[in-house]
Amino acid sequence: MAIRIRIGDYERVTDDALDRHSVGYFPRMTESEAWEAGRGVWRLDLRMVRRERYALIVGEGRVRAIAEISDVTVHGTDRGRKKALWGTLLTAGHPIYDHYVNQIDPLRNDSRNSVAYGDLPEEVRLRARHCACGCGQPTEQNFVPGHALRAIQARIREHFGGSALSFLAWLDNELPAEEPQAEVFTADRART
Repeated sequence: MAIRIRIGDYERVTDDALDRHSVGYFPRMTESEAWEAGRGVWRLDLRMVRRERYALIVGEGRVRAIAEISDVTVHGTDRGRKKALWGTLLTAGHPIYDHYVNQIDPLRNDSRNSVAYGDLPEEVRLRARHCACGCGQPTEQNFVPGHALRAIQARIREHFGGSALSFLAWLDNELPAEEPQAEVFTADRART
């Protein structure tokens, strides 16, 4: 699944949550500039974003940049919470990039909403991967359901003699004390 963000015309901004000086599309902008202009901040449904793998930034009806989403950050107050995407720009040679960059918006619709969600046919073959637990089963997520716990339990058996208590003591010792931070959603966490 992909999220399409349609950006408007170029404009200067102040007090931007992402410290940008401008947003929007202008002719001859680079893909990096298009990504920066379009990746945030938007009223996004986190339930939907968690399912998305790619973000398409569209300007003047054409795809100007595509990124693989890695994180989503939340900005603003409870009533005005908006989200920004983080990710890695795709480049030539990637099948999604090669098929969509500089092409007409594949998720265009009659809605005035800048954000749309949908399937890209080229994603189907990219979705299947092997389960990260090492079992070899194909999955569209990082783990086959239930296998994340299986992988954790295997590591506890291998490195801590099967003692969950020893593992937790080690983990508590290794992790630095955390200070409160902005709420951050990691896309990889949602795909487990």
